[in-house]
Amino acid sequence: MLNTSRLLASLSCIAGGALAAAAVLHGQTGTWQPPNAAGEGQNPIPPVYQEAHHRQLLKYGSIRLIELQIPPGDSSWFHMHDAPVFYLTVADSQTRTQILGLEWGARRGGGPGRGAAPAAAPGAAAAAGAGAPAAAPPAGAPGAGGPPAGARAGAAPGAGGAPPGGGARAGAPGGARTFRPRLFMDISYADQAVTHRIENNGTGMYRALGVISETGGGDETVTEEAAGFTTKAEGNLVNKYFRVHRVALAPGEKTSHTHKAPVVVLQDSEGKGTATGPMSFEFYEPGSWAFYDAGARHELANTGTAKLEVLEVEVRRK
Repeated sequence: MLNTSRLLASLSCIAGGALAAAAVLHGQTGTWQPPNAAGEGQNPIPPVYQEAHHRQLLKYGSIRLIELQIPPGDSSWFHMHDAPVFYLTVADSQTRTQILGLEWGARRGGGPGRGAAPAAAPGAAAAAGAGAPAAAPPAGAPGAGGPPAGARAGAAPGAGGAPPGGGARAGAPGGARTFRPRLFMDISYADQAVTHRIENNGTGMYRALGVISETGGGDETVTEEAAGFTTKAEGNLVNKYFRVHRVALAPGEKTSHTHKAPVVVLQDSEGKGTATGPMSFEFYEPGSWAFYDAGARHELANTGTAKLEVLEVEVRRK
């Protein structure tokens, strides 16, 4: 019943967002034209944070936090990415992506359709270099062997990923089927904007949280200690735009600190907790979030009975 209620709530949210976005777009152009079956003719093309399936949760200066939800059988409108983005996949499903003007699954510069996303066990990470969210094709689809070397810079070569058709990944909670890394980012949008749409051709809700950086990047020489972190960054999720740190708290444990740059805090496990500082937030399910500006002291606390894990996503700026 809980999952059904969440699904209905998500569908209602998307429907309401679609109407709101359509009204905004209508006000901008006077005419809204959806794409045809071949993906042609959509007018206008909104930025990602105005697309109906992408709900903007936070806008602070040059930082945005968005939530993407696509029910099974549905697809987003074509939308544009022109800034680096970090993703936390909260609910996974098989998807496919179409870049405007190309066939489903085709990449910029030609080549076969996108294959299964590389890597990794829960909590592992990959850095993308060409299009996100990564999409796995149906089992047996042409090009299902994965992207060519360098297409997802930083991803561990041959790290595995989802078995063909989306089999269970080792270590996934409850043997859940997975199609992409739980944590990944795409910074290639800073060099070349992409307009695409995403279709959920799987059987479950696809949901992800995205942190968008429009800062232009920051000083990569700033050490983790100087930035206010006491742990090492997650895998290879470190570049001039983002630095991602995991904080694991046992029941009743707390930690308090400040950072030199703004941070978005994302819950990445089950459990309950709080974030308190100039603003207070509650962690109650994966995807719950908090935000603190540079220099704002904040406390993260586990108020539940199980381990709580959150990601502190540093949005680096000059």
